[in-house]
Amino acid sequence: MTRRPPVRAFLHVLVAVSILTSCNRKSHVRDPNHLLAEADRLALLLNWPKAEPLYAQAETLFNQSADKKDALYARLGWIWSQADTGGADKFEGEVDDDIQNPLVRGDRRLMLRALVAKAAIQREANEASAQDAWEKILVLANTLHDQRWRARAEAELGEIAFLNGDVDKATRLVKSALISLYEHADLGAALYYSSIVGNGLVEVGQPEKGLEYCNTVLKMAAITKDVGFPYMAYEGKARALVALHREAEAEQALDVAVKEARAQGARAAEAQLLVVLGKQAAVHDRAQAIKYLRTAVDLCQENGFRHVYAWSAIELANVYRDQGDLNDAEIYGKLAIEAMQEVEDKYHLPSHLALLADLEVQKNNLVGADHLYFQAEDVAEGMLIGTPSREVEASLIASMSEVYLGHFELAFRLHNTREAYQILETARGRSIADSLEGHHELPIANDPMTVAAVKEVNRLQSVLLHATTREERTSLLDRLFEAEQRLTPTGEPRTLLQKVALHPAPAKLEAVQRSLHPDETVLEYVVGQSRSYCLYLTRTAVGVSALADGKTQAESLVRQYRNEINRKNDSIAAGRALYEFLIKPLPREALKHRLIIVPDGDLHLLPFDSLVDDKGEYLVASRIVTVAPSASVLYLIRTSTPVSQPSLTFLGVGDVQYQQGPLMAERTSGDSSAPNNIFDLAGDPLPNLPMTRNEIMEAAGIFGQKSVELLGADATEASFKAEPLDQFRIIHIATHAIASATFPDRSALVLGEDSKKQEDGLLQAREIRRLHLNADLITLSACDTGAGRLRGEEGIASLERSFLFAGARSVLATLWTASDAYTRSLVEHFYRHLAAGEDEGAALREAKLDLIKEFRSEAVPYYWAGFYLVGDASGPIPSLGK
Repeated sequence: MTRRPPVRAFLHVLVAVSILTSCNRKSHVRDPNHLLAEADRLALLLNWPKAEPLYAQAETLFNQSADKKDALYARLGWIWSQADTGGADKFEGEVDDDIQNPLVRGDRRLMLRALVAKAAIQREANEASAQDAWEKILVLANTLHDQRWRARAEAELGEIAFLNGDVDKATRLVKSALISLYEHADLGAALYYSSIVGNGLVEVGQPEKGLEYCNTVLKMAAITKDVGFPYMAYEGKARALVALHREAEAEQALDVAVKEARAQGARAAEAQLLVVLGKQAAVHDRAQAIKYLRTAVDLCQENGFRHVYAWSAIELANVYRDQGDLNDAEIYGKLAIEAMQEVEDKYHLPSHLALLADLEVQKNNLVGADHLYFQAEDVAEGMLIGTPSREVEASLIASMSEVYLGHFELAFRLHNTREAYQILETARGRSIADSLEGHHELPIANDPMTVAAVKEVNRLQSVLLHATTREERTSLLDRLFEAEQRLTPTGEPRTLLQKVALHPAPAKLEAVQRSLHPDETVLEYVVGQSRSYCLYLTRTAVGVSALADGKTQAESLVRQYRNEINRKNDSIAAGRALYEFLIKPLPREALKHRLIIVPDGDLHLLPFDSLVDDKGEYLVASRIVTVAPSASVLYLIRTSTPVSQPSLTFLGVGDVQYQQGPLMAERTSGDSSAPNNIFDLAGDPLPNLPMTRNEIMEAAGIFGQKSVELLGADATEASFKAEPLDQFRIIHIATHAIASATFPDRSALVLGEDSKKQEDGLLQAREIRRLHLNADLITLSACDTGAGRLRGEEGIASLERSFLFAGARSVLATLWTASDAYTRSLVEHFYRHLAAGEDEGAALREAKLDLIKEFRSEAVPYYWAGFYLVGDASGPIPSLGK
């Protein structure tokens, strides 16, 4: 039987626990044992305002009866309750004396209580200093078989590991702790550490996930009797809302939480909330932001909250920097660095060092700035080595993109092109590069809990495909999110070689240049806040060109272009404006016949071959344009040698039968249109794509007998996975696709469902990365397969990236909704050119030109420009034809 997800199980026990505790709590005002038990119950729920007076009363009564042991137990509980109010550090010496007390040393439970009090005091000042206490608590909890404190200690040690930069250890500890806390109904801790995870997700650039966590905590807290106010959940919710540009909602949440913190005297919580208020205000009112942040700094100094002090000081330095007050910015920046090093927070250190580097740049101390940027990247590198998966690695790189971007701009000012290249390649496409070096995505752990989670995710998604009501879909999506949290990757490399080669250095500049053909140029774009750049590489030249505009203008131009495309216009004016911005400033030597684009930011959404040159022609008329995640990824694909050559030519999947359930209805319009995301609440039907049958059959006819077709009832996820996927040179999938920017791992190709219900029909990004492919080409004849979440300098989280992870040399993907008739014609021409021996890039260009020639004025870019090749598309595919 599938184990119920922990959060859902937790909701079921809430009512039972609340009933039991309310029935058994009677008035025992003069009974110290009952007072102590009630205080402990409230303390475990983090309800300090109610727990504190009960501990004090119990201590007084135990002292009156000369019960020293229980009086000390109550006293330590009272000290524990003071940690969040500030000034608790004055009790640390007393607790240290208690730990040496023979009475405590002879009683494990009492020792556990003393260590908890010590850890609570130390944590508010500096999480890292509490590590020793939490490690001792973990040992004691295991000895006492105390599951609550074992899980709490694991969670705390996981948080410390995260701050120390050991993301792998942090992931394992926190995942294990949370599952245990929910299963043992430790309500207060379950809510608190879930809030910590929510805040962490916001920090690594996943605000939607963080918001899900924090909203779930707030819902639970609302129905959990006597639970303490969930400050951390409010903080995480506000931070997520700010990141999602929902500032008004964030301000409302913060207002509620700050008022409660002040009413309860929770100074640590108040300080953290004030920092978030400061960050939120900095967008539109710097004076108010400074007021909030100065208050937070003062509060931290008064109460010894060193970690929050470091956070508030660096945010204050940022605001001063942005308003041009470099002196105050430097003062607070250095104070923040000192505090950050004191509390041993490696995770936040790179961004702090980058701020100081930027200040040095503004003072024209470029050498000093360069040194600081290298320090920041060294710390970041240490953390990246410890990531448990490529997905986590990509999120970390995205969260530190400003470090790499700032250093690149400095290298440009120093005219150090080699260093500029090295900086970009350290971050860009790194997770794919690591995979190509031999470390493919780690297999899902085989522990029973993870296996059960995989089954539960498949089951829920199968039901979701057929659910029609908003209420049912809301419930299913909540349960799906809960089940997905058990899939957090915690695997290990399979070989010693993989351990050694987890994070290789970027490919050397000279090696990349030697791998380029004489008619090729790699164009790596960098979109900065105020200015953009293009680093170009040819076989004989390398350089960086500055472009006129920055991020705001780039996003505006791309948005205008996409609007013209969607209206099915010729997009001449918008395409010319982008050409003027991105291509015209480059030197003649950079504009070879073949252009390999490494995009940045919204440029990932732009088909470069539809830009319009000075002659009024689309770039496709004069250039072969392809895309690569980075120069290093391109080099690794080109220089990698497959273990064995594929024995089969073509695998095609199409004509999926979508009409089997209530969400599946026959298409009535002429063209296929992208369906609504099945993970949203609308639950609109998926239309069938009958023209994909002919698309697959025509392709198989071109490539001959060594072709396999999965059509109609055979076009299921299970059938696809059962094929020897590493034996096909070309894999063509013509289906619906789902691109989820909110939850990239849910992005999927929608195949048929398995009659045995082992597979849900969704070939998702998280599954694709674990396939073992050896294909020269993957064709994704579906909508939006190149769309996804933008991740700063790491790139874009999309389906085509997942296929590169899995070992494909190139992927033909789409940037928007595909039209059946034009897609079929384009793909047919593309394959005929391939079968004639042309390389992939040239074959796609010729297919587009064929389409333009055939349909003339009707062939606007909407119908052909959205198709692009990513990876290495420079060579012909061997052994094609009949």
